[in-house]
Amino acid sequence: MNKKTVIMVALAATLAMTGCATMRQTYNAQVRGPWYMNQGKYKEGIAEFDRELREHPGEPGTAYWLGRYHLALNEPGEAVSSLEQAVRQDPGDADAHFWLGVGYWALGDQDRERSQYEQALRLEPKHLAANLYLAHNLLDRGQWAEAAAQYDKVLRLAPEQPEALYDRALALDEMHRTDEARRAWKTFLDLHPEGGMALAATDRLNARGGFEYRNVYVGQRRTTIKAVEFDSKGRVSADSLPSLEMLAAMLSNRRDIVLHIVTYAEGKPALAKARAQAVRKELLAAGDGLDAGRLPLSWFGSAEKVAAGGKTWRVRQSVNFVTQVR
Repeated sequence: MNKKTVIMVALAATLAMTGCATMRQTYNAQVRGPWYMNQGKYKEGIAEFDRELREHPGEPGTAYWLGRYHLALNEPGEAVSSLEQAVRQDPGDADAHFWLGVGYWALGDQDRERSQYEQALRLEPKHLAANLYLAHNLLDRGQWAEAAAQYDKVLRLAPEQPEALYDRALALDEMHRTDEARRAWKTFLDLHPEGGMALAATDRLNARGGFEYRNVYVGQRRTTIKAVEFDSKGRVSADSLPSLEMLAAMLSNRRDIVLHIVTYAEGKPALAKARAQAVRKELLAAGDGLDAGRLPLSWFGSAEKVAAGGKTWRVRQSVNFVTQVR
């Protein structure tokens, strides 16, 4: 459906229910405003809504969308001016207060930023973005306990929200609540095991002595994997298979890479050898065109020594991978 069709459908539906002035307001707020935003046509939106604001200066919604477009273009001064007008026109609009807070954040005004998030939450206590950004504001101020409590509120609304999970763990880390922080990093990684935040979370987890996840190199690419574990029969556990399948896919795409499988089992060298063989078996089964020559094995009947967080940790049983480019 093209833009003209969308507009016509919206107009017809709105005309049936409202008068002309209200129709224009509704159309601007619910159709045209979001359309320019979703299409990334911020400058075009500014031109249209600036004209609209001059012609109808008192209509709610026009200044709001102008502010949103200016924020999207990283023009916080203009954004704040428009959004301040928006909240004057409609002080009961929680979204307008929230985005004004974002504008103040972009200007570095933390106090006014916070006040707008709090006003949004007085109007709409379950406003997810306002709850989240209030927590960010507290974190930026170094108010770790208050930030952690606010992130808890966010997670009651959205239990898997990645920023809240990550930053809650960070706040606990900053308070030196090590056991809680370690559990929080693991919770984040259980839900969001990929990407830059996962890499950083794994570094933090390892620095606190948790090795349920590891960062490994495959060629020049650093990636997060779940620590390889084994069942009672010595087979790779089902929970560990997705990480091995990912490694196998990466190796299939980069045939110039050799990946050394290195296993440790303190006091049990035979167990370490059997585990190295089990890991290679799963990688060979998962990879397209992989051969055993690209998966050399090393095993040790000792604990692995891992340097992380300024300490050296002893991991009694583990599997590591060392990359080599041929």
